Amino acid sequence: MSMLLHIQLWVSKLYQTKLSLLRILLQSTFSNIVKGNTQHKGLLILGNGPSLNDTLATTDLKTIKRFDLLAVNNAANDDKFIQLKPSYYLLNAVTYFQEDHELNEFYIHTNHSLFESLKTKTTWDMTLLLPFRAKKSNAINSLLVANSHLKVAYFNQTPIEGFTCWTNRWYSKGLGMPRPHNVLIPGIMVGIRLGYRQITIVGADHSWLQDLSVNEHNEALLRHVHYYDPEGTKPMKVEDRIAEPRKLHEIIHKFYLSFQGYWTIKAFAKHRGVTIVNASKVSMIDAFDRKELMAILTEIEDK
Repeated sequence: MSMLLHIQLWVSKLYQTKLSLLRILLQSTFSNIVKGNTQHKGLLILGNGPSLNDTLATTDLKTIKRFDLLAVNNAANDDKFIQLKPSYYLLNAVTYFQEDHELNEFYIHTNHSLFESLKTKTTWDMTLLLPFRAKKSNAINSLLVANSHLKVAYFNQTPIEGFTCWTNRWYSKGLGMPRPHNVLIPGIMVGIRLGYRQITIVGADHSWLQDLSVNEHNEALLRHVHYYDPEGTKPMKVEDRIAEPRKLHEIIHKFYLSFQGYWTIKAFAKHRGVTIVNASKVSMIDAFDRKELMAILTEIEDK
């Protein structure tokens, strides 16, 4: 039976490898992919989980800014954005790059608020890290014209799976990544691409399961909870697809792929000689070592 399982796994990996190669050929862009030189500072990725408030409350700003900072998603809507002045800002979800007629009211309001915040609040040079699909976004192009402090670099968010020897090669070339169902996955992968040898994450609670529910109409609902809104939204349908809201098993499957992706990233980071540490006060991620921020800083600066 064990031999049969090994054969089944090998066949599955072979299929994933061939499918990923086809995705790369059809979906990936082969030039002008974000990259950088070896960085001597550490990169601190600021997740949007509620525990980021605890990190910011117990760590002085000077300590946090000893890292290069990467913010994500709707962080610019919060006043802390101006204090932190991140060097990088990453958007990943397709809803940020769709037109209003393709979205519901929740996403329309979210996008308008975010792009207005980025336009008016960013008074320092900051690089927007965006998937190549963002090049077609009218809102993004208007934002870049409106604020000269905003520069842009693009990455491939093509899902790549299969044999490790092949996936590591494609990851290293920036042609794709593990399935980017959470913004932290491209955040870490692009951080590696930028040349950082030490990547730390905070605010990565990932406590989504406790925010799931199903109502009397059998509709799967998710409450959105972030550091800038710790009380959270009311439970709502996940309407990030045009056709229909996601079903419960589809939502949970996305969670599964995210947590699985972190283990894939951990193996890739080891291959590249990159250290990833989770300094979140609260986190369900079980792939990365856990340490305090000050201990991480000491290790970086002692090298």
